[in-house]
Amino acid sequence: TNTGGVKMIFGTGTKLTVQSGMAQ
Repeated sequence: TNTGGVKMIFGTGTKLTVQSGMAQ
């Protein structure tokens, strides 16, 4: 849930980072 909020604030750039972290 927290990640979703951060994604909205930072934008797609952070989304890519988040996906990378979740994948690992």
